[in-house]
Amino acid sequence: METDMLLTELVSTEIMQKMQDSYQKATGIAAIITDAGRTSLLHDSRFSDFCQKYPRSSPFGLERCSQCARQGAMLAWETGKPLAYPCHAGLKDLAAPILVDDKLMGCCIGGQVLTEEPNKQKAMQAAERMGIEPEEYWEAISKVRILPEEDLQKAADILFLMAKTLSSIASNNYQTLTANARIARTTNLKSEFLANMSHEIRTPMNAVIGMAEMALREELTPAAFEYVSQIKNSGRILLAIINDILDYSKIESGKMEINFAEYDPIEVIHDIAINVMNHIDSKNIQLILDIDPNIPSELLGDSLRIKQVLNNLTSNAAKFTKNGYIIMRISAIPHPENNQIILQGTVQDTGIGIKKDDMAKLFHSFQQVDSKRNRNMEGTGLGLAISQQLLHLMMGSIQIESDYGKGTKFTFELPQLVTRDKPSISIQEKFFPASAACRIADPLFLRQMRRDLGRLGASYIVLENEEAIQTLIDRKIQYLFIDQVFFTSNVEAYAADHPELKVVLIINYQDTYQTSLPNVQVVKKPVYVMNLAAIFNHEKVSLKYKNQADDESTFIAPDANVLIVDDNAVNLTVAVGLLKPLKLKIDTAQSGQDALDMISKKSYDLIFMDHQMPEMDGIETTHRIREEHKDYAIIPVIAFSADSSTETMMMFLNEGFNDYVVKPIELRMIIAKIQRWLPKEKIQYITEDNIADTEPSPESVPEPSAVSHLPLAVDGINTEAALQLLGSETLYKEVLKDYYGTIKKKAELIGNYEQKEDWKNYTIEVHALKSASRQIGALALSDLAAELEQSGHNQDGVNIHKKTPELLKQYLQLADGLEPYFPEETPAEPTEFITSEQLEAIFTKLEQAMQELDLDLFEEVVDDFSHYQYLDWQQELLGQLKDAIEMMDTDTCESLMQAWKTHE
Repeated sequence: METDMLLTELVSTEIMQKMQDSYQKATGIAAIITDAGRTSLLHDSRFSDFCQKYPRSSPFGLERCSQCARQGAMLAWETGKPLAYPCHAGLKDLAAPILVDDKLMGCCIGGQVLTEEPNKQKAMQAAERMGIEPEEYWEAISKVRILPEEDLQKAADILFLMAKTLSSIASNNYQTLTANARIARTTNLKSEFLANMSHEIRTPMNAVIGMAEMALREELTPAAFEYVSQIKNSGRILLAIINDILDYSKIESGKMEINFAEYDPIEVIHDIAINVMNHIDSKNIQLILDIDPNIPSELLGDSLRIKQVLNNLTSNAAKFTKNGYIIMRISAIPHPENNQIILQGTVQDTGIGIKKDDMAKLFHSFQQVDSKRNRNMEGTGLGLAISQQLLHLMMGSIQIESDYGKGTKFTFELPQLVTRDKPSISIQEKFFPASAACRIADPLFLRQMRRDLGRLGASYIVLENEEAIQTLIDRKIQYLFIDQVFFTSNVEAYAADHPELKVVLIINYQDTYQTSLPNVQVVKKPVYVMNLAAIFNHEKVSLKYKNQADDESTFIAPDANVLIVDDNAVNLTVAVGLLKPLKLKIDTAQSGQDALDMISKKSYDLIFMDHQMPEMDGIETTHRIREEHKDYAIIPVIAFSADSSTETMMMFLNEGFNDYVVKPIELRMIIAKIQRWLPKEKIQYITEDNIADTEPSPESVPEPSAVSHLPLAVDGINTEAALQLLGSETLYKEVLKDYYGTIKKKAELIGNYEQKEDWKNYTIEVHALKSASRQIGALALSDLAAELEQSGHNQDGVNIHKKTPELLKQYLQLADGLEPYFPEETPAEPTEFITSEQLEAIFTKLEQAMQELDLDLFEEVVDDFSHYQYLDWQQELLGQLKDAIEMMDTDTCESLMQAWKTHE
């Protein structure tokens, strides 16, 4: 055999178990299927009482039994027929080999019977060899079943038939597996070659792109900024060609993955527009962008793959078009299901077109249609094939229309989930009404300009001649959009004389133009609805369309009330610490019930909700919030989850959540969610005018992610990884302290749930340990917890029992490592015993804390208790009460107070 394989890899244990059981039922004698080393593979082998109690009860006897089985199997293998043979204890056994390519893979073993009355003298001698009391041994062997010789032979024949059947199944599966392995090796060789080739090209290209990115961060003139941006974009286009080859290989092998995330569709469109202009270069081609401004501002999908499809279609159009135009249309079609749209994209050109006979091979790999005519055209012929398959993977479709010699039109449709339904592009209300005049040379561009102005709600007129420009001020026109060819000295003089008129001078993408007039703004093609809205909104028209509000570091929200629900204290500390610079009013709850109690007493603008919590999980809590509190029907609820899979993300959205944050929590991500979902009136953007008033205090500002001055060295903790998530050493120390403080209690809980095989609560605890450990940088422990969490979901008790001791060992070792950094404070021993009046005052404060779920008040109660001495029975109740307070278990607190009062 080419590779060493186990019998269980070739034949399922379920099939072997059924065959073994059927044999036992048919013959009435014991049987077992083993591997080549004579290790049992199945359950319920039904050894006779005699064999279990005597020969197999001692190490010597067990080894002799194994030798007998191996020898019997080898003899059966050599003879090629069923074999009945005497074992060392004097019983008759059967053996038949399981073979694959003449290699012994396992054995079918049966028997443990006699064919005649046993010989007492031989039995006594055997007992003495095994160290067993002879008379007791003789009495036992006398009860062994006696099977006639012919019946034993029939049983041997059946056993041999079972072994041959298993050999046939194993051989067939082996042939299939080895053939698949050869195919996989061939595929891997191709993949390795492609990966190595791409690496050699990627390395210098990444350097080019990286240096361009660094240059863009420097102070550059607008022209230099644009040139460097083109270098960067062109480098990415080259990398995209390499990715095409690798992507095709992935699709071919079934390894292509679609990664869903929120994205801004307008940014995708704008990036594609820049790429198209780079492809067009100096060709006499007009790019027209027909973009629906009502496309939702945020969608859920794989933006990289969508961009890849659009880039393939538009680059093809630019490649095969010499004159005329390329039109890219993007619109959103309502979908019957809630929160969904059909994203429709069209790329149309006036290129060479495609013959009808060539349509069938258009989406085939490594083929260019009409190759003789297109022999000078670059490309792999993979773009359209990959685009079609990517769209299919995303549940979309693509169609083509073409008129040979006149042009081609590709149209695709792709379902997308809406995560923010605000229109992508609009004119701000304070700039209405907006009025414009157009003096445009190209009729197609003019038609699109009129369409876009109408979509934005701006009034406009079309100027037929230069003389009409002289009337604009009298007609109360605010903006003049004019082609460079029409911007004569007379028009420039009129603009200089009327500074209240904003002139937008439109030039070609490759051109430059300098003007000293402050009311003249130079804008490069393509000009479309996005540029127009930015101009009307007095925003900068740049290569990157990004509102000031998108900067995660430029706002605070001191009037916003936020509730964070998580049963894990570490996660609460992290979330509160990360959000401290935003000056939010934050409350925390450690259970679903606590959250329900809190929202019944206070209004919140935003809720973060942990997914996996004991008793009432995040989904049930969210359902109850929506059902029991009608005023919370539209309050955003954002899930916390360590599972970033698409299925989990879709589940949250379907269950009533508005969004989700992946654990371990990152600063950038959680701030972005706050900005997206808080009511806009609660957000205060930081400007130069108010920065002094809103600048966070020094202790709340995240420190650089460095560990050179962080005195922490604990085996199993990667401080750099933790600081990359948290951004602040101060916050990291707080999180570590919370983590350390719960280790022993959490470890005990996990151990108890494992012993009781309470897989539901076990899974919840290791899930919490997974995210908390990753948050502090305990990556190996987090990975092991993640594996055991999956075992918990699968109820794989074998793996849980096997690996939980290692989990607890690593967990408790962290406690030992962290102990020197968090020494226990030893308060002075109180001298007086608590009185009834003092106890009543503390209980009153505790009841208030329970009613208001006030964490500060809970801490005061614990501190008040520490000032007194207690009797033994009081000390026991106090310990339980402190545990209940820490877990915010109000029901237990209530019952413990009642028990204390009753005892008094």
